[in-house]
Amino acid sequence: MHIFTDISSGGSLLFFIPPLILLPVVMIGCTVIYKILLGNILPKKIYNFWLGPIAFLGFFMWAIPMNMEFYEFFRALF
Repeated sequence: MHIFTDISSGGSLLFFIPPLILLPVVMIGCTVIYKILLGNILPKKIYNFWLGPIAFLGFFMWAIPMNMEFYEFFRALF
């Protein structure tokens, strides 16, 4: 993944901003789905224990497509 090559050559960083905005959206989306599905079912201690790993799962859901050159889509937009 060579996303920092344009930074050293003085290129525009507009292609880099949308993926960074997408990261918290995906992580918050995963936690909201977790809350909707299991928030009232699980006991509070178990729910709180799994909240962090679910947000981390959202990070991997963002990172795997970014590693597969998905950021090129955003580069093509700008």
